Amino acid sequence: MKYSAALSVAIAPLAIAKAVHNVYPQHKRSSHKAELGAVAGSAEAINIVQGLELGSSTQVIVIWANPGNNAATTTLHEQVTVTQTVTAAAGTAAAATSTAAGAAATHTVTVGGAAGLVYTPDSITANVGDMVIFEFMSANHTATQSTFATPCKLMEGGMDSGFQPNANNTVDPPPKVAMQVMTTDPLWFYCRQSGHCGKGMTFSINPTAAKTQAMFQQMAIAQNGTGAGSAITGNGTAAASSAVAAAPAASSAAAASGNINQGSGTIEGGACVCAVTCSTGSFPAVAAQGIGAFGGIAGALPASMMETV
Repeated sequence: MKYSAALSVAIAPLAIAKAVHNVYPQHKRSSHKAELGAVAGSAEAINIVQGLELGSSTQVIVIWANPGNNAATTTLHEQVTVTQTVTAAAGTAAAATSTAAGAAATHTVTVGGAAGLVYTPDSITANVGDMVIFEFMSANHTATQSTFATPCKLMEGGMDSGFQPNANNTVDPPPKVAMQVMTTDPLWFYCRQSGHCGKGMTFSINPTAAKTQAMFQQMAIAQNGTGAGSAITGNGTAAASSAVAAAPAASSAAAASGNINQGSGTIEGGACVCAVTCSTGSFPAVAAQGIGAFGGIAGALPASMMETV
């Protein structure tokens, strides 16, 4: 009993020290780059939080997410303050080098909604430190990072907003995900909802002349689409363009002159609801959009603007 009591007294300080360490762990201060490296190498970097995949890449940092409907915002990372070095012109009395916080811009990108299967705008130019806020409209979309070569495939270590449902835009304010751009390199994104990327739903940050947003979108359609786009839809693929080029030129006088075809309509609710059949030469550019293409824009004309014949 005496030996046991003595042993308990001897090990008591060690147990207390361990308990104190568990409650008050020491944290080593480090630079932001070191913190990013630690995040990139940890399991936390690829954990799905609130439907998001944070990613292990340091190209972007997911800062916060909000599911909409005035819900609370979840902060995932602290926003980084980016500094820039300013050097006064040589020969001046104030010739010196100083460091100041750079002015970060905020870019808002609407995902889906009334515009259809698109990001609005579909590309932006962003500096290091800029914020990009995705606003998710109808119906259920994502902002998922990919590579230029494989537009509709999640990039290894890339971020993914996860699905953000907003049926008929009933979530007000809409779901939002904010990320901070940490590179000037081109960044590529798509919607991974079934079939959306294959229809050209893509987005880019800092595209270049050699790798444009249009090229990225065309590859998404070519690799994953069920049909070729056309010039009239704004996402024509190489196959569609060659088909248009191979189509015979319009030979009729009506097509060449763009004669007006008579239509018919009715007055409904004070507006004229009209319908007309157009010839192939009625499109703005016959060679690019007329023959072999299709499309149109629905509309109405107020009765007050109509001429009485």
